[in-house]
Amino acid sequence: MEEYYDILKQSPLFSDINDIVIKHILNCLDARVVTYGKGELIYGVGDIIHYAAIVLEGKVEIQNTDNEGNILNVQLIMPSDAFGTSYACLNGQNSIMNIIAKKKTRIMQLKLTKLFRTEAMGCKYASHMTVNLLKQTAAMNLAQNVHINIMSQKSIRGKILMYIATYGENETKVQSPMNRQELADYLGTERSALSRELSKMKKEGIIDYKKNELIIL
Repeated sequence: MEEYYDILKQSPLFSDINDIVIKHILNCLDARVVTYGKGELIYGVGDIIHYAAIVLEGKVEIQNTDNEGNILNVQLIMPSDAFGTSYACLNGQNSIMNIIAKKKTRIMQLKLTKLFRTEAMGCKYASHMTVNLLKQTAAMNLAQNVHINIMSQKSIRGKILMYIATYGENETKVQSPMNRQELADYLGTERSALSRELSKMKKEGIIDYKKNELIIL
């Protein structure tokens, strides 16, 4: 497991935790490393999520779908990011989304419910991890609220401008980690419709863009 310590230290769950403590925590939380191929389903709708996970390498996509299986929006999980933490804390909860490996991906699974056992309450290592988990959960809830705010915009143009203003440098320039299809899914629209709107906004002098960089002029 030692080869993953550097990437784990970049995760909010392991913030300010040294190698000795990491080793102790991984042992206590039954840590295990699992590899998935491109396009492989990690968790599907209805699956019970017992373990939270941290992406060690690769990329994971969380998809929300409608009743017909159409993708409504997505969230990308990059190396050092965690997913499934809320489900893992509430053991026995069914997933309402699909979680898929976008390319060959390696994750570390952690059984977070062990943090809440009586014997863990007095452990300083577990307490530190629990504080980090609380912060991580709060950050994820904030990100969801931000996404809701972006999705509440009535037009594609409004969503684009809100996305740039929210995640951009000085609220005017953003280097998106998503490609055009992923951004379209995140904004809840078709890729062709997003491309048309971006082109129209560029012609009108509202924005400029180059590859994944978007700028409000």
